[in-house]
Amino acid sequence: MSIKIGFAVLSHDQPHQLLRLTTTLNAAFANAPIVCHHDFSKCAVEEKLFPQNVRFVRPHLVTRWGHISVPLAALRAFRLLMESDEPDWFVLLSGSDYPVRSADQIIDELGGSEYDAYLDCREILFRSVPPGQTARDGFGRPAWISLAYDRYFGVPLFWWPRLSKTLLLSGKFPLQKKYVFLRSPSVLRRLQPERPQHIYGGDFWFQANRKAIERLLNSLFLPELIRYFEHRWNVDESLFHTLLCNQADLRICKDHKRYEDWSSDGKHPKLLEVADVPKIMASGAHFARKFRPDGAVQDFIDENILGIRVRDWRHTAGAGLDVQFA
Repeated sequence: MSIKIGFAVLSHDQPHQLLRLTTTLNAAFANAPIVCHHDFSKCAVEEKLFPQNVRFVRPHLVTRWGHISVPLAALRAFRLLMESDEPDWFVLLSGSDYPVRSADQIIDELGGSEYDAYLDCREILFRSVPPGQTARDGFGRPAWISLAYDRYFGVPLFWWPRLSKTLLLSGKFPLQKKYVFLRSPSVLRRLQPERPQHIYGGDFWFQANRKAIERLLNSLFLPELIRYFEHRWNVDESLFHTLLCNQADLRICKDHKRYEDWSSDGKHPKLLEVADVPKIMASGAHFARKFRPDGAVQDFIDENILGIRVRDWRHTAGAGLDVQFA
């Protein structure tokens, strides 16, 4: 089944890496509509270097990591795609993502899909992994479950400074805030009458069909959710999930078709290397993240997976990218 895929890309730095990603998507998906929300307050981008089918959201939002501005920026990109192109499927990417399946394979899978969205999600019910549930890496790991409960349910009572070994080793100021939260479900329910009955969370990056994106853009529930989440942490890991997963008629696959390696046990997935490519391919993912700006791993993927040849992309910042199928 032939379908139109639209790409919404969020970025705030590394404009050359963004240029490579959009040029590769443009070549692989035959001029698919691409909308970038770039935070121009963080760094400039020469828009004239990008393919003509790539559009930038104007005005842009000033974004911060973990802030509600991030999903709101994604909504602006989705809306521009919807109004201008009406894709059958919408794919949300960061500038450090890259395709790891051929366009034909991705189109075939989405075109025949029984699902409305591929979204990493789970309901946030407990502050720890329930007994008998096997924890995995990423957003199913016990540390994230604990954080999610505090972020999306808890009320911070007070905090004190504590030494952070991670910040100390990185050369940054080694003190961070340690919060104590009110966590009693019965008390929180009385304090938070506006709280959604069911809160879900997981990885921000996902893909969904037009039906699901229309729910995001037009739901009467969205303004209420934004009010609830706007002063909480890491809203991008819960806002869309809570809205979509509370739609009874949406069919959601919990495999979001993204490969990430959380083995470094940090706040971000580790940067991928060529040695990771066999695991990426075995995962069945459509896209992977995060990649280094130097493009060495992307070169390998182009040659061995996508069948694309990018000629001297590191030296073409002033003239765009020359991309051909091998």
